Amino acid sequence: MPDVLPDYLVRYLEQRAQQRADAINNVLARLTDRERALIRDAAVMGYVQGRRHPEGDPHPKDGDVLTQVIDACFSFADLYPAINAVAAGAPTATEETDR
Repeated sequence: MPDVLPDYLVRYLEQRAQQRADAINNVLARLTDRERALIRDAAVMGYVQGRRHPEGDPHPKDGDVLTQVIDACFSFADLYPAINAVAAGAPTATEETDR
């Protein structure tokens, strides 16, 4: 079996990768700086927590993951400033709108 993919498949995969990248960039462009920062903090810490999860152990429920991720962000305030700004009392977008 050859180790090289056919050119048409390589082109297709490159095109799909570019389409996904464009879709991601479109979503990120529509978010506020604060929304992007919160998503980044949660996504990175979620990834870190997932990498630390013992192989073979059942994964926790979504709510448990959420609390674990936020708690872990508290431990590294300098690395996850958006989550920690909310914890420190910075107004959220909803609170600013309600004023």
